[in-house]
Amino acid sequence: MVKKQNSSGEMQLITVNKNHADALSDQICDELLKLFGSRLHAGDRLPSVRQLASQLGVSAWTVNEAYQRLMARGMVTSHPGLGYFVSKLAPRLESPRVAHRPKMGTMNAVGFVRNAIDPSSHAVSASTGFLPRAWINNAIPPAVMRKVLRDPVITVPAPAHGLLEFRHQLTTKLSQANIHVNPDQIVTTYGVTQAVSLICQKVLQAGDCVVIEDPSYMVQQTQLRDLGVELLAVPRRHDGPDLDVLESIVQQFRPRIVFTQCTLHNPTGTTSSPANCYGLLSLAEKYDFLIIEDDVFGDLAPKSALKLAALDAFRRVFYVSSFTKLLSPAVRVGFLIGPPTYTEGILEQKILSTLTGSSLLEAIVSHTLKSGSYGAHINGLRRTLTKAHHSARIALLQAGVVIESEASDGLFIWGELPSTTNVDYLMKEADHNGILLTKGSMFSPTGSFERHLRFNVAHAADPKLLEFLRPFTRPKSHAG
Repeated sequence: MVKKQNSSGEMQLITVNKNHADALSDQICDELLKLFGSRLHAGDRLPSVRQLASQLGVSAWTVNEAYQRLMARGMVTSHPGLGYFVSKLAPRLESPRVAHRPKMGTMNAVGFVRNAIDPSSHAVSASTGFLPRAWINNAIPPAVMRKVLRDPVITVPAPAHGLLEFRHQLTTKLSQANIHVNPDQIVTTYGVTQAVSLICQKVLQAGDCVVIEDPSYMVQQTQLRDLGVELLAVPRRHDGPDLDVLESIVQQFRPRIVFTQCTLHNPTGTTSSPANCYGLLSLAEKYDFLIIEDDVFGDLAPKSALKLAALDAFRRVFYVSSFTKLLSPAVRVGFLIGPPTYTEGILEQKILSTLTGSSLLEAIVSHTLKSGSYGAHINGLRRTLTKAHHSARIALLQAGVVIESEASDGLFIWGELPSTTNVDYLMKEADHNGILLTKGSMFSPTGSFERHLRFNVAHAADPKLLEFLRPFTRPKSHAG
């Protein structure tokens, strides 16, 4: 607020709203920061703690806390006996600068993820892999956070395996999906990305052959290439990986690992059929290879969806999952379970890479599971996703996008653009208009799916996206 005169005739710099959700000390900080560089300049004296507290009708403690925060940020200095002053080193508040980011013409998996996790890089998150903030705002209730902050476990390092209480909660959760393990089989990680990295570092050597689905999650492909392994692609069908092609591959190349996402595959949204799951495990037994089952979206799948880990009982299957996608991107907590003979080696890799996990983050997930709020959150997400998926499918079809599989579900829709569309031009214009899109070829180890796009159903019906797409999908359009 600008200066105004109060009832006593004093000039009042700011006002606060005692009915606002934000803490009063936060409001004081924010209001003063708005005046720095405009009405408040370097060297200006601020009201004393008592004076500002009296003007605002708040406690001196509240004002003092606000001043201490501004001092910690280098915006305010204190001179004993004189008071508080605007720092001479305080930076002027300017319009936020957009960080340098990769352009679409040079985009790779890492560049796409950098853009996807930076909200300032785009206005419409059409291809993001994250849930909207509104869908997860209440996923971790305040009551859970209060319990976490009182839990003494957050002040000590987490064991290499992960917090024992958390692992007990996981065994209970997993048993509901017919995955039966004991806590010592579980290794917690910073999400699925680290889980896959730890397994690969332990199991693979440079030159080994690895099979991945085509299309599949782009980051895993980059991880594997960096390890120096040879990637072999098996087509992903609506019911799972093409087992006939896979058998030809394993007969010839004898791969060490096969990667798959059985439930709510990224990017196609499909779920492997029971017959496909059993067939994949039969091939693993016959040709002696390991399987990494990425189940990061598995909690959103119907309860009837099969898990390879449940069928295999961890003879050949590594199971990896995470809470980051469904609970909060800020809670980077995942876990892995695999054949017992690999556990100690994976723990060693974890210690060498990150020493340990985060007791705080693991405690947040553990208390959320224990409270029952996670289950309620997932049930709500399923209902929301079902409605969003239906609306997104209709909107994209009306906008001229071809959707091949009726079997897709979950967070993603895998759509194909008409043959008349100049896809490279579309991508360039999307970037220019602040619309986050990614070509299907980025998900393909063979560079296929040039005309496909991955759509996040939460954003696929956004009017800005649909208005942008229509000129590109009309026959003989300018983009064609």
